[in-house]
Amino acid sequence: MNIVTAQLNYTIGDFEANSNKILAVIAKYGDTADIIVFSELCISGYYPKDLLLRPEFLGQQNQHLAKIRAATQTTPCAVVIGTVQKNPFQGKPFLNTLEFIEQGETRFHYHKQLLPTYGVFDEARHFEPGNLPGVFLWQGKRLGFLICEDAWQNPNNTFHNYQRDPVAALEHNKLDLIISINASPSSLNQWQARHNLAAATARRCAAPMVYVNQVGAIDELVFDGHSMVYNARGDCVFEADLFVEQVTLHQLQAQLQPQPISQRDTLEIIYRQLLTGLRDYCEKSGFTQVVIGCSGGIDSAVTVAIAALAMGADNVLGVTMPSQYSSLGSIDDSVALCDALGVKLINSPIKQTFETELQTYRKAFGEDPSPLAQENLQARIRGQRLMTYSNSSGAMVVSTGNKTELSVGYCTLYGDMAGGVSLLADLYKQQVYALAEYLNRDVFKRELIPRAIIEKQPSAELAPEQKDSDSLPPYPQLDAFLQLLLEGDLLDNKDIAFLEARA
Repeated sequence: MNIVTAQLNYTIGDFEANSNKILAVIAKYGDTADIIVFSELCISGYYPKDLLLRPEFLGQQNQHLAKIRAATQTTPCAVVIGTVQKNPFQGKPFLNTLEFIEQGETRFHYHKQLLPTYGVFDEARHFEPGNLPGVFLWQGKRLGFLICEDAWQNPNNTFHNYQRDPVAALEHNKLDLIISINASPSSLNQWQARHNLAAATARRCAAPMVYVNQVGAIDELVFDGHSMVYNARGDCVFEADLFVEQVTLHQLQAQLQPQPISQRDTLEIIYRQLLTGLRDYCEKSGFTQVVIGCSGGIDSAVTVAIAALAMGADNVLGVTMPSQYSSLGSIDDSVALCDALGVKLINSPIKQTFETELQTYRKAFGEDPSPLAQENLQARIRGQRLMTYSNSSGAMVVSTGNKTELSVGYCTLYGDMAGGVSLLADLYKQQVYALAEYLNRDVFKRELIPRAIIEKQPSAELAPEQKDSDSLPPYPQLDAFLQLLLEGDLLDNKDIAFLEARA
């Protein structure tokens, strides 16, 4: 069989753009492929959430589904596609469905059985689980079908314990091929987990497996693609690249030769995920430019660098807003950073505004704000200035806080937390430093993030001679403790022992 894996970037609710991508693949490969495989809920984009409840949702999806069915009337290939179907029985209103389309008709459909409700998922809110195995006899071949989570019920899965195992229902059917359509978000070790999953599924069923995932960002979710093909022995014979659209034609012969699994650098995954997340969020939300507060610190430096790579330097504006507590070095470092990246930098001091606010407060309340309140006031003046520019120009504010500082409240509501996207919000402080080194070494191939920014002692510069270490434990210790506290359920004993030793 000739199988096409279509790893594409979809937009939630943009039925026309999504279906046009699908139709373009059918037009190109329809005469050479036996089956073209798309990803889960690809016509609507994953995950549409309560858009599903709008009366026009299903009607619009089905209009474009009809066009896709019609496109198969003039081609000999079949199409596997993810759709939403109305549930005709009792229970939740919809079914998460895989449709096998040929000659203008849906010849077979399979409903997702395992509906995740952990982490970022909440599928059981809208969907009723299927209860029948996905086995279909087509042109003398026995095909098995799975939808994403259906393959994850196995002894190594520690997140949940479903009452059924859809893979077990496929094991003894002497399948010729397993097709799995997916919307699996990116995380640091997910690519390895998927390899283990596909290998185990192929071996359990003694059949080749085709795994197709979507790519691109949808709000806070980033999908990395990484579509794969495995032979019946559980060897990887193809893996698509991460974070790019990729459509590939495969000849599934009797003996599919294994290939080495690509090794993924953690910092590369972080970099490409951030790049994809910011670029797609802006493009799909209609933003063409971003504005970022440049403090001269590591967080804003990495944020500006990623934004310049994602949006183009001409579409990024940096604003440095020094106060009486800002060091000359921080201002100079911001200038050096933006000059190196080709980003325009505006110097907009806040000292006068800060003093005016203090005078106004004294007049109203008869005393000065507390020292902490004065620190937060400076951050809010900066946030207000950035948001005013955003409202006036249409550029989106990208906030610069990292996960460590956000987790312990070392940040200011309506100040440095303001923005449309918080780019570094899932990176610990030490990861931000490591990412700066990676960008200079492996992306820019030269030092564009100044060494002075990377090596200086971190400070919010909101009070005289202030250092982060005045209020927080050393970042290596704090990061380790936070990771144990926030992500301990995701770590194995070896990881925990390493973090405890590091702390």
